[in-house]
Amino acid sequence: MKPTTDRHPRLLPSLAPLLENSPGPGDEALEAHALLDDAIAARATDVHLDPIQAAYRIRLRIDGRVIDAVQVDAAIGLRLVNQFKVLSGLNPVPTLVSAEGSFSWPRSVDEEVFLRVTAVNCVAGEKLAIRFLASPRSFDDTLELGIGEHASQGIRRWMDATGGMLLVAGPTGAGKTTTLYTLLNQLRLTDSHVVTLEDPVEYEIPGINQIQVDSHSGLDFVSGTRSVLRLDPDYVLIGEVRSPASAQACLNVSSSGRSLMGTLHSRDAVGVISSLRHLELTDAEISANLGLVIAQRLVRRLCEHCRMPGEPAPGDIDWLDAIGLPVPERVWLATGCAHCNDIGYRGRTGVFEVWQLTPEDHARILRHADEAILRRALLERGEVLMLSDGLAKAEAGVTTLREVLRMGAILPH
Repeated sequence: MKPTTDRHPRLLPSLAPLLENSPGPGDEALEAHALLDDAIAARATDVHLDPIQAAYRIRLRIDGRVIDAVQVDAAIGLRLVNQFKVLSGLNPVPTLVSAEGSFSWPRSVDEEVFLRVTAVNCVAGEKLAIRFLASPRSFDDTLELGIGEHASQGIRRWMDATGGMLLVAGPTGAGKTTTLYTLLNQLRLTDSHVVTLEDPVEYEIPGINQIQVDSHSGLDFVSGTRSVLRLDPDYVLIGEVRSPASAQACLNVSSSGRSLMGTLHSRDAVGVISSLRHLELTDAEISANLGLVIAQRLVRRLCEHCRMPGEPAPGDIDWLDAIGLPVPERVWLATGCAHCNDIGYRGRTGVFEVWQLTPEDHARILRHADEAILRRALLERGEVLMLSDGLAKAEAGVTTLREVLRMGAILPH
């Protein structure tokens, strides 16, 4: 049966013709191969095969958003599910519990793509999620990330200094690792000695000494930092600060006079203080060691070939009025063209706030100031918070106002 497509038929140019006919002998995985080729060409990071009543939806995650590509009959959807399960070494029989597998796919003659496949049984049928596993992209400079010149200068000043703690904060999927790897890439090109302590080491970085935490062998974060400090590093990276042990490891490094970098889950810059308190660090320890926080979100970047100036939606105007922020003088709209597969966006950029702690900030932390007090102090001295940075990018045509309002930044107050 011919598939029914929605508003993005450009996404699957190779797969769509194949779905009209049953695969012949020796071509059992031909449809799966075509879907992978199309997904890679569309810059997708995930492929979803979602069962619905008597059908399957094929959806691609592109630039952080899941986009419907095509809807097919249930029989065709199940055929694709079985093809991917066989490729990833899973039993094609529908699973009653979640199952995971993986396989590699030759993207080109000299490059392979690794994929992780997760199958789970839903009410409507078996769902499959396929994720492309790739190293985070690193940029040559923080300006390329979307960080402004003034904030980039603050980051460079911190990196030129000795000692203290730099944390990159944000929720899952906010691009924290990309920012951190960009900073590491800059250090790799200097005469600095950089060592990382990670659990796990997900991606290898040439020129950086990376250590895998292995608690079963006695190498945990606390003992690992002792070993790392004996290596006389200039910078130490803790991949993700997510436990009291890793927070204490950060403290051990920064209090020894070395520079510490890491990522942390937090809503915004001042939210890092609450997160560190929850990880059992005292106000005195936080105040004495925390030097710089980079908080961020990701928004989709408008396609430069088809973006158009326009008027903000009434709902967006009401939302900005309600929180007391001015409506940008000019906003841009996503329209869609051949360059962006009719999506209107191509790529993503960061929306940032960079908090370089002052002596007054350290004093407030020692007095156990809450997030509202700390955030108000940033506003009073004119710091650019994430929402303001996003609105400026919307006015400049980098993204849309709707993307900024949906990123979930903390409202100023």
